Amino acid sequence: MVALIIFWSLAPVLWILISSISTRAELYSVPPHWLPQNVTFTAYKNVLISGEGFRGGGGISAAELIRKGILNSVFIAVITTALVMIFAPLLGYAFSRLTFRGRNLFFYIIIGIIALPSWPVLIGLFSVFSAIGLLDTKLGLILLSFTFRIPFETWFMKGYFESVPSELEDAARIDGCTHIQTLYKVSIHVVRPGLIAVSIISFLFTWNMFTAPLVLTYTLRSKPLTVVMTEFIGQYFVHWDLMSAAAVLAIIPPVAIVLFFQKYIVKGLSAGAIK
Repeated sequence: MVALIIFWSLAPVLWILISSISTRAELYSVPPHWLPQNVTFTAYKNVLISGEGFRGGGGISAAELIRKGILNSVFIAVITTALVMIFAPLLGYAFSRLTFRGRNLFFYIIIGIIALPSWPVLIGLFSVFSAIGLLDTKLGLILLSFTFRIPFETWFMKGYFESVPSELEDAARIDGCTHIQTLYKVSIHVVRPGLIAVSIISFLFTWNMFTAPLVLTYTLRSKPLTVVMTEFIGQYFVHWDLMSAAAVLAIIPPVAIVLFFQKYIVKGLSAGAIK
């Protein structure tokens, strides 16, 4: 059963790797070649160094197309993650430690956003973004990603702050710290594993976004890498080799981040769940 699950999870990735180093003739052959007979790295050369022009990019090379997509994805993911790192602790701390009118109501409203289905929301967001000038902008995608992530991160950070002994904060308050000073001088250091975990998850979610950018962007000015790869689909021909090579490049950053920060993700999520 474990072997079956591993195969189910890794088979698409393996097929992408095989397609990225296969010739176009082999990719269209019947029956398909499960192992490339003539290994070639031409697709990687085309998406990294040079390549033919494509309709969506105004005739620019495949390398320039992918380069613009990577820069857009990095910018959107980094800014969104930074916003989450700033606001998630503030909101989590407020809902766990402060007492104010309507606290429970506001918290349930924020949590309710998690249950909103994406497609119906996108239909309304398209009209709103069009009216306020956020269509085809990186700012619009940042706001969208941040809005979809912050409810879950707030919920998670609230639970994490509730696990912090209140005596630590009481001692800081006795020493004259305000709520903000207590948060950033005492509490934030205790919940650091949780903050790192939610930040990494937020980055991965934003990096992997596809549906929303596909609907809300239409030029290379703001298209992320996940959407830019669709430019390799033409009216009469699909460049599977270039698309596969670009997909491999898109997979590398999240895989590297997960492998590098794996212990923080596991520690942060498990500690928050147990406490």
